Amino acid sequence: MRAMLSLAALLIAMVIVLMLATRKTARDFDAVRSVNLASSEAVTPRSFDAAEAHALVSRLRTLVDIAEEPIGELRQAAARAAAWAAALTPGTPDYHLVVNLRSAANELAAASTSPADPHRGAARRYLDAAESAPGEAGGGPPGAIGGVRDQLQNLQQTRGEKFHEAEQEAP
Repeated sequence: MRAMLSLAALLIAMVIVLMLATRKTARDFDAVRSVNLASSEAVTPRSFDAAEAHALVSRLRTLVDIAEEPIGELRQAAARAAAWAAALTPGTPDYHLVVNLRSAANELAAASTSPADPHRGAARRYLDAAESAPGEAGGGPPGAIGGVRDQLQNLQQTRGEKFHEAEQEAP
């Protein structure tokens, strides 16, 4: 009888611990879902155009293999993707696409004329990720976690662009 009471008490304690852990997990998940990493970037939001974005992905794919990329066109592509990102909600497939599109354009702008340049390989990976939705192979994590990851990637691109601009202005 004593063993039965001990077992019952143990089971009740385990149920309580599981309930508390479930509540904490739900609170943590809600906190991740509500994360919005605001950018200090002064970009005018532009409504997203899926057809134009997919055409830009195709254009960047052709530029990956060209030795002398048109830097001005790549900068414009990155700026367009930044404007789209400013108008979209993180965690959506469209936001994921434009953030990776921006990253690919910036990688190509940084690439040398060598076909083996690591920036070209990174641009290819970003273009592959742009064409893969979150949750698919190569598309990154889905949902809130993917949204946070994409926001961080977008902030990194902003920082890299500002650094590049400052580097060009320096004597």
